[in-house]
Amino acid sequence: MRIFEVGKTAAHAEVELLQRKAMRLGRQIALLVVAALMGFFSLITGHALLWAIFRYEFGFGPVLAPGAVFGTDIFLALVFLFFGRRSFILPSEIEAHLRRDRAINELKQTLTIFSVASAVTGPLSRFAGRKVWGVMSRRNRS
Repeated sequence: MRIFEVGKTAAHAEVELLQRKAMRLGRQIALLVVAALMGFFSLITGHALLWAIFRYEFGFGPVLAPGAVFGTDIFLALVFLFFGRRSFILPSEIEAHLRRDRAINELKQTLTIFSVASAVTGPLSRFAGRKVWGVMSRRNRS
């Protein structure tokens, strides 16, 4: 029964690890979606304002003002992309990794011990069974 308990522990640790990983990836996707929406809205609402600032406040020409707006858009898109792509492994996910690895190692050790015990007790029990049966049959003859 020890093998089943260890296997159950390993499976539970694997399920927990997958749940933690799914949560981390879900947060990462949510951040990327927000970054994309913010980038889109900033493009729509900020272009006219930036163009006016670059054109009239800084004295840029009719070509340089839209170029500065485009450069600002690219910079903001890269910043949001950088923040959305960062992925931190949480301590709970590290703990789940450790629990799973320990359980799998314990399962391997239990299976190894079980295999060695089966390999030894198979021939040993046949040998002992023959000896006991032989002694019992000799006693019955006398």
